[in-house]
Amino acid sequence: MATDGAKPSAPPPRDRTVTASIAAFVIGTMLVLAAYVAANSGSLRASGEPKAWGAEKLSVARGTGRLEGNVLVARAPANDVLIVSVPTDFRARDLSAVAWEVVDVPAGAAVRLLFQSDYTPKRVHNRPLGVEDGRVLPASLAGDAEWLGRITGLAVTVSAPGATIRVRGVTAKSQSAVQIVRDRSAEWFKFESWTGTSINAVNGGAAAQSLPLPVVVTVAALIALAALVAIRHFAPARFPRGSTSIATVLFLIAWAVLDARWTVNLARQLAETVDRYGGKDATERSRAAEDGDLVAFLDKAKALLPADPQRVVVLAQAHYFRGRAGWHLLPHRVLWEPARDLPPQAGLLRAGDFVVVWQRPGAQFDLASGRLRFENGVDLPAKLLLSERDAAVFAIL
Repeated sequence: MATDGAKPSAPPPRDRTVTASIAAFVIGTMLVLAAYVAANSGSLRASGEPKAWGAEKLSVARGTGRLEGNVLVARAPANDVLIVSVPTDFRARDLSAVAWEVVDVPAGAAVRLLFQSDYTPKRVHNRPLGVEDGRVLPASLAGDAEWLGRITGLAVTVSAPGATIRVRGVTAKSQSAVQIVRDRSAEWFKFESWTGTSINAVNGGAAAQSLPLPVVVTVAALIALAALVAIRHFAPARFPRGSTSIATVLFLIAWAVLDARWTVNLARQLAETVDRYGGKDATERSRAAEDGDLVAFLDKAKALLPADPQRVVVLAQAHYFRGRAGWHLLPHRVLWEPARDLPPQAGLLRAGDFVVVWQRPGAQFDLASGRLRFENGVDLPAKLLLSERDAAVFAIL
């Protein structure tokens, strides 16, 4: 067969849009984490293992407190700061990050970290702590001029007179790069149970995060996009679909990462739900819910109320419990403040009304005189129908 001697045409370069986008996204993620570690004075050297002290190791140096399971419920004095402390013994240079696990901190409260070392045994040093959504944020003391020697004690102070907070413990960690990345990863993939806002969005992870995963994913995708657009300028044949296709692929990668985390969280929620409610009847499911203790108390309260619907005023520090109590007390005519924790105003309560108090300081009952008093000065004759820890039912006379 005769030929004209022409060479066969070379195949077109392979389209690298997808593989290059994945590689660039991974590199962008690593760059974001490296920048975060550097910004937080992370070290590449190996450091000591984290040390943790649970609620049972803590003591209330100023204020009052009690243990409820593995949580210390502490209440600040009416005219002073709350101080929760724990004795420690570790080298400052090994563990330079302190994380107090404190929740229910009131808005506007000033929170500080106290520490003492054998380098300056007669001094107590203090540093401010950040608060986000009622939770205390971790503090980095790397490079602090007074974080020296062996740390012999840690404490947290909360300036919020009369407030009640919950403390699960404190952990001292290193500021090594591995530890920082490990801590952020633990925040990203911490189980987030369903809440009253889960119908709107599920972010996933810990309630308070120092570096949310959506931020990392977004910045990594932008870095990858900028790098690939620059590379395409010099090798357009490798990316024949253009910059729009690169941006679309990176968007889908970022979406897939966040969606995978959401899917894992959903699977864990399903398993937790089956474990909590599976095989139980309606009464048992109510008792197993987050407000199970409230339900059990209100069942006793309803047994003491007349069968006909009565006017009942519900007082609770958390709006969630006020609303849930209103639901569980139906068909009684229940009044509660949906947004604010307020005592009953003068003239609201009258003879024949009932008052349910749940986990709310401020109400005082004098058994001898039969008077129910509130912090705003309202003082009424009443009868105590039911009393349990942090809960009571009164009939107004």
